[in-house]
Amino acid sequence: MARFFLSAERWKSGELPESEARHAAQVLRLAAGARVTVFDGTGRAAEAEIAECGKRKVVVNTLREWREERVRPAIHLIVALIKNERFDWLVQKATELGVASIQPVAARRSVVKVAADDREKRWAKWRQGAVEAAKQCGHRILPDIHLVKFAGEAFAAAEPGLKGIPCVTGDRKTLREFFVGQPGAVTLAIGPEGDWSAEEMESAVAHGFTALDLGRHVLRSETAAVHVASVAAHVFHDGVGGKR
Repeated sequence: MARFFLSAERWKSGELPESEARHAAQVLRLAAGARVTVFDGTGRAAEAEIAECGKRKVVVNTLREWREERVRPAIHLIVALIKNERFDWLVQKATELGVASIQPVAARRSVVKVAADDREKRWAKWRQGAVEAAKQCGHRILPDIHLVKFAGEAFAAAEPGLKGIPCVTGDRKTLREFFVGQPGAVTLAIGPEGDWSAEEMESAVAHGFTALDLGRHVLRSETAAVHVASVAAHVFHDGVGGKR
């Protein structure tokens, strides 16, 4: 059954966003009467029937609703900005892994900068990438994707729980040593390929982050983010059974 994103703001009207409507009518060539699944990104989903189907407007009537809660502990990513297409890929893969939130940060050594007037545009693209990934892999809950912050702000705002920051120098714990217990949340901060600055590391440690060693090889930022998120998901959601 085809799956479509129907935001909470549109749930009552049942009118799909234009991009979803085009996909339903022009790509899948669905028609009135077809049964589909819709989800709003917060865990609410429904079996629905298409009531109206035009090239740019598709309206559905929900028939049977249900709700899914996010698996606990929630996994949060703080990620330094990298090249656009690589960050887009990171958002998609993090969504597939069930990450709860993604906080982009303008790190001191980030090559990519996002101008203030471009932040909303970049956010919209990341959000759409998350929607597409969720549709493909069957997730009903989208990650919260935040506007760009500075690293110190992101560290200060991290939820209580396990907080780790991979880096390439200094005293560090392995992931095996770090991922233990039943934390309320797991936050992982991934730096730019030039690594975090000394000041950023000091800020992270001051806010409770533990330095982590990812092994013998230095990973690209997007690889490191997917690696640590997938290990966390396996340990806390698959390996020992996540809580809903």
